Amino acid sequence: RLLTTAQEIIIDYASYPTELIAQNSHDYRPLGLGYANLGTLLMVNGMPYDSKEANDLAGSLTAILTGHGYRVSAEIAAEKGSFPGYLKNQEAMLEVIRMHRDAAHKVETPIKELNKAAREDWDMALSLGEKYGYRNAQLTVLAPTGTIGFLMDCDTTGIEPDFALVKFKKLAGGGYLEIINQSVPYAL
Repeated sequence: RLLTTAQEIIIDYASYPTELIAQNSHDYRPLGLGYANLGTLLMVNGMPYDSKEANDLAGSLTAILTGHGYRVSAEIAAEKGSFPGYLKNQEAMLEVIRMHRDAAHKVETPIKELNKAAREDWDMALSLGEKYGYRNAQLTVLAPTGTIGFLMDCDTTGIEPDFALVKFKKLAGGGYLEIINQSVPYAL
């Protein structure tokens, strides 16, 4: 909720590299919610990265992240209006939201509270979106966070597992930063 709202506000105050990118950002108001440290979450909970258990957990968390983001986007649209490109994309977007809602109802993890939260968020995202539209055409990006993940002291920078116990980050001004995975002892 907080990050969706903050990123929505930033769109109007950000600078963009080209006029075309600026126009697209104002017309569609895309956001970039995503993950930092999901690989670490799986590791410290003893879940093999490619296991069904890990996929189910990541799927339910992603359903909540995205569903709640669209729910908030629809709430903002109720107050500020939908994104300028919404009307010409309304039916297609609502169909995509319906498909995500239907998929969220099929998510089954051992953590029943996550299943329930995912379903409630997507139900509300669709219900509010049908009524008010959405303020943002896009909400999530499942890309590595890069440098910001290191600043946040993450051991993994996105959804991926850690690729080394010790990593070296080349610094723009020269030199390297040594990054040691702090979660391995806890996971072991």
